[in-house]
Amino acid sequence: MGHEGEPGRGDEHDDTVIRPRRSLGPSPLPAEGVDDATVIRLIEPDIPPTVPLGVPAGAPLSAAVLPPRPPDEPVEASPPALPAPLATLRIPGVDRDVPLDRPVVIGRRPGAVRMPETPSPLRIVVPADRRGVSARHARIEQLGGALVVTDLGSSNGIVVHLPGGPVRRLRPGESCAVLPGSVVSLGDGIDIAVQAIDPGAS
Repeated sequence: MGHEGEPGRGDEHDDTVIRPRRSLGPSPLPAEGVDDATVIRLIEPDIPPTVPLGVPAGAPLSAAVLPPRPPDEPVEASPPALPAPLATLRIPGVDRDVPLDRPVVIGRRPGAVRMPETPSPLRIVVPADRRGVSARHARIEQLGGALVVTDLGSSNGIVVHLPGGPVRRLRPGESCAVLPGSVVSLGDGIDIAVQAIDPGAS
C-alpha cells in the first residue's frame, strides 16, 4: 500500500539515514586526544625497558644514535611548567603515589571527550571487570590552593570520607573540595587516599 496521500509522509522524511549499530564489545582507549605518556593502567604487568635500535649489547643507552631532525621540521615549543602539587593520590593497583600536578581522570575507559587541555590529564585505567566503576567515573584536580573531586556522571556515585568529618556522597556531575587525609571511594575496592606532600621532602 502506498503512502503518497498520507499526511506526515513525504519529502521531509527522505533524508532519514539508518546507520548500523556499533559493536558494544570491549574497546581500548580512544586514539584521539590520548597521549600514552598520560595513561596509567592499574595492575599493569612489569615490562622490561626496550633497548633503542643502534645500541650494541652492553652499551649504555646514551650510545644510541638518533637520526638528525629534518631541517624543515618545526621545533615544538616547550610545554608549560606543571604546578607544584599540594597532594598525591595513593590508588590501589598503582605502584607509586600519583602527584596532583595535573588533573587525574579515573575510570574503565577514561578517554578524552573534551577539547584538548594543557596540561593533559593523567588517565587512570581501572580493569574492565570492575563493573561498579564507570567508564569516566571521577576527576581529581588541584585548583589554586584547593583539591577538588568531581563525579563525571558515574552510575554508582562517589563517596568522600573527609578526615574527622562526615561522609559525603556526590551526585552525578557534583564536585566537592577535599583535604589531605580524605578517602575517595569509587566502588569495587577503588579507594583513593589523598595525601599531603611534605614541603621539606626533596
